[in-house]
This record gives sequence, C-alpha cells and structure tokens, in this order.
Amino acid sequence: MALASETEKGKNYILKEKALADHIGKVYNAIPVDLGDGTTSTDRLYIRDGKVVCIAEIKNREMSLSDLNRLGTYIISYDKIDRGVALSSILHTPFFLFVYLIHSDDIARFKISDETGREVCNYTIEKTKTKYDCNGGMVMRENAYMAFDGMTIIKGNLNGAVTEHKERAGSEEDKV
Repeated sequence: MALASETEKGKNYILKEKALADHIGKVYNAIPVDLGDGTTSTDRLYIRDGKVVCIAEIKNREMSLSDLNRLGTYIISYDKIDRGVALSSILHTPFFLFVYLIHSDDIARFKISDETGREVCNYTIEKTKTKYDCNGGMVMRENAYMAFDGMTIIKGNLNGAVTEHKERAGSEEDKV
C-alpha cells in the first residue's frame, strides 16, 4: 500500500506544504529543513544563523478563517503534538503548528511548546473518528482539539508581503 504522500493527491499536498514552509521561513527569516520522509510526524526545523530556532508541524486546509472559527477548535492527531513536544524538549527550541487556511489566505499559528518543551497551548484530547489521510478513509485515534486563545493569524498571500496580526497581546515568547 502506498503512503499518502506517494499518491497524486498526496504529492499535491506535499508541494503546498513545501510552499508554505518556504513562506514561513521568509516571514521569520529562517531556513526550513525537511525532517525525514513521508512518515515523519513533525515536518520542519527552522534554522537561523546556524541555530535551530523552532520545530514546525505544517498543514494546509481547504477552509477559511471564518470556517475555522465556526468549528470552535482546530483538530490534529494528538500523536503529532506529543512527538513535536518531545522533540522540542530534546532540542530546547519551541514547537509551532502552522495551518494555511486556503480559502481566506490566512495562516493560523499555534505555539505548542516553549524552548524547554513545556506545553503552552490549550487543547483537549478525545478519541474520535477522523479522516485517515488526504486520500480519505476513516480511523479512530486520539485527537487534540486546539483552543484559539493562543492562535496568531498571519495575513497575506504565499507570494507577497505579510503582516502578523495577534489575536492577543504579543510578547517576546511569541516570536519564532
């Protein structure tokens, strides 16, 4: 059985992920580095001046910011959160989740852990049935439902200038 990333639909998602990863690197003046292969649970490290400045999980979703707000939380496999936080603890660098909301051209950024690996976001964990991967299918798994209180929105298109809009007061710890 082929990996999701090896199908035509999966390859398209990988291309979008790479474009988003490169865009995030430009926004934060850091170089994205791929991690592993199509089965890696965390997508990128970002490097600046020879130092790892953050770990990132990167998603593209066929929805708008309004659609996301209507859902009330963002759902992601808890395994991705758990492994990213573990890596954050080992590497002593923050872990972020970036979600490109294709229909509104927004990027939602969630800071999951700080540079010590301490979780700094709010979420609940529930075992629920969700889509297996981009090609469909369903699976029961533990999912994290991310609260929006720590979400930051980055507005702009992937090819143009962007400005960051804070949903709450920004601080030094919010920076990549």
